[in-house]
Amino acid sequence: MPERFSLKQNSNYPFLNPSYIASRLEYSMMKSIDNLDEEFQKFEKKFVNSHNAIYWASDYNDVFSNLKYLIKAQKAKSVRLPNVNNSTIFRELGIKYFLHEEKISLSEDAAMQFFPVDMLFSDNGSILLLNQSVNSFQLLSNSKTNVFFATINQILCNSDWAEVIQQIVSYRNNAGRQDMILFNGSSNCNNYLFIIDNQRTCLLQHKELRPALTCLGCGRCNDVCPVYQTIGDEPYNNVFTGPIAHVSLPYLETVDTYKHLTYACTLCGRCEEVCPISLPIRDMIIWSRQKFVNDDSIDKSLRRVISALKKNLTNRGKLNRSKFMRKHLFYKHISSEVSKSRRMPPLAHDSFNKEYKTKTES
Repeated sequence: MPERFSLKQNSNYPFLNPSYIASRLEYSMMKSIDNLDEEFQKFEKKFVNSHNAIYWASDYNDVFSNLKYLIKAQKAKSVRLPNVNNSTIFRELGIKYFLHEEKISLSEDAAMQFFPVDMLFSDNGSILLLNQSVNSFQLLSNSKTNVFFATINQILCNSDWAEVIQQIVSYRNNAGRQDMILFNGSSNCNNYLFIIDNQRTCLLQHKELRPALTCLGCGRCNDVCPVYQTIGDEPYNNVFTGPIAHVSLPYLETVDTYKHLTYACTLCGRCEEVCPISLPIRDMIIWSRQKFVNDDSIDKSLRRVISALKKNLTNRGKLNRSKFMRKHLFYKHISSEVSKSRRMPPLAHDSFNKEYKTKTES
């Protein structure tokens, strides 16, 4: 990682050289994702001992069946659950609903605590916890049982990046600097770590989509996405929303249910401009669109429309010579219900491929 970096407290990018920081961090994260087996072997070797244990969970059912066993073994009647509303993994698993069904109450004085993990570091076997209260370390060290939840993509080969990740995540929605804890375990308590797949290997098997697994969830892309700003959270019907959801949800859930999100993106590129690690979101979306067409995941009627649009739009010289052809193109391929209810946008002078290539080169 960089030898020295400075912070700008009132900036969207808290570092003096954000592009350099982004490229080095993204490189380390992609290196870890590409070598998950090796990194987890190193992490497990350093983390597991007489007081620390790991549960590998493929989905919700694996998590909940082992949680039931832990709760029963510990005779827990209540659980401390910090940051439940701000935690993506808690909301993804539906932890509150599970505890309610098991008749487990929430209490600040409970002997068992649940923590969402922000990152695992394989070089020293530590767990990164952000947004913690002042007394969280004491609670961690003195609690009878700590249960941590991480996903398979939350592992990094070098703990030197902990402070950088802290700064990136801290700037979500102009939040202040968050407290950071690097936890290796304590002899005073038992620590159980759940490492959860939950369909993430569906992204992992496509090399072109692996960068999506390095998303830090800072939320900056949502703030600038014109689609998200228009429709908000509700239409996604999922814990994942915004530009990164357009990439990941068809694979984390089902293609038939969420493939429409891949085509909802306008490819404006604003998300990439503000992403602290410069994720290639547009490239991943374009790749998915091509994959869905090639895999016959698109309805035949829509495939005909796409084919006709491609034929006409790639002949941009002909369209530019005829205003009638440009207008006819819209009304021929767009349903009358849509065209009657809204004003059709003008076609750009150059094709998307040409504009995209020009912008990328510049």
